[in-house]
Amino acid sequence: MTRFVLRRLGGGVVQVVIITFLAWMLFFVIARYTGATPALRAAGRNPSPQRLAEVSHKLGTDRSYVVQYARFLKGIFVGDFGYSFNQRRPVSVILFPAARATAAVVLGGVVVWMLVAVPVGAYGALRPRSVGDVMGRTFAILGMSIPIFWVAPMLSYFLAFQPTQGVLFGLHLLPKGTRIFPIDGYVRFGTNPGQWAHHLLLPWLAYATTFAAIYARYIRTLTIEQLSEDYVRTALAKGMRTSRLLIRHVGRNVSPILTVLLGVDIGIALGGTLFVETVFNIPGLGYTGINSIQTLDYPLVTGVITFAAIVAVGANTVVDLAHGFLDPRVRVGRG
Repeated sequence: MTRFVLRRLGGGVVQVVIITFLAWMLFFVIARYTGATPALRAAGRNPSPQRLAEVSHKLGTDRSYVVQYARFLKGIFVGDFGYSFNQRRPVSVILFPAARATAAVVLGGVVVWMLVAVPVGAYGALRPRSVGDVMGRTFAILGMSIPIFWVAPMLSYFLAFQPTQGVLFGLHLLPKGTRIFPIDGYVRFGTNPGQWAHHLLLPWLAYATTFAAIYARYIRTLTIEQLSEDYVRTALAKGMRTSRLLIRHVGRNVSPILTVLLGVDIGIALGGTLFVETVFNIPGLGYTGINSIQTLDYPLVTGVITFAAIVAVGANTVVDLAHGFLDPRVRVGRG
């Protein structure tokens, strides 16, 4: 087991080093092709050659690429992602609050879509071809066909904007100025937990609409496969309750596969935050990254890419370790 854990952690570190190197190189490629080097961006308008050299020396960009990358990598391991010339503050001060907002959006979406998918999928497996199963499969097909970049603005329009005009799903049922959901914005959890959840409910539903449908189908298929196994028939013949069988035995065999799928789909959900955060004006990593690209804030662009890559690699490593703990065959076969 120790060897398995060390190999996964070592692989994660190697991936982080490679990805951070590519992100760091992108920083200089953008600077080269736009003609605005980091020193030129920091020195202000029309700097003299002496001023430009002074700023370049202060930033360390006059040193070799090897030395610069070593400093960049060292900074990452201590939480220093550089300095934003546009916002005049450390990149980490911008990144960490943005990361918390993105984590709230994505992880909250995961909880909501699993709360929907588990009962729908399990019911369909226990009562195949019933009315509820047919409705669940219809929901799955529709959900898998609708992209999140369409769902998010539709939810914002129908459940946040239209009620302020006195309209609910095309019908004039509400007084003007009604606010069912906030149109945009974000409230920190520490400020007001209730308002925090209220502002994030529509983003969570946007994720749930797409991913809950997919997971309901996964869970239904996997559960049906397990219910056809001999150990299930034996347990039922001995009088074990169905609920206990699902939780203690079927769920234990299904969970390793779902863990791997969740690891992949959380990464996909992180990619979807660009649309969700833009639609609902949530200051997360996607929203911050777009603004930094528009303003050519190279340190912030690099910081967002690097931080997102570290989170993705870390999430995959955690999922891989969890899969190994849940399924001993993984440790034996791949450890």
